[in-house]
Amino acid sequence: MQFNLSKNLEKIVTAFDKMSNLPKALMKYGCIVFLVLLTVGSVMALLNITVLNFDSNLDFVSKSLVKTSFSIAAEAVIGGLILDFVFKK
Repeated sequence: MQFNLSKNLEKIVTAFDKMSNLPKALMKYGCIVFLVLLTVGSVMALLNITVLNFDSNLDFVSKSLVKTSFSIAAEAVIGGLILDFVFKK
């Protein structure tokens, strides 16, 4: 089982190494934007619950930032993979 898992991971790593620069950059910067938005939304939510007086508008904005960050991450990864597939042919 462990050997099969390492074999599959090796296939994935070699596939990502063969990607061109544009899809790699799209995925890299998309993940950075994802982490920034996730961090900002999480900090805003924690501050709203603990330190600040609870504000429903701030709660809505922080939850929307967290949800949007996951959408951006998915779009960046899927878009990068599609771009790589289209431009390799």
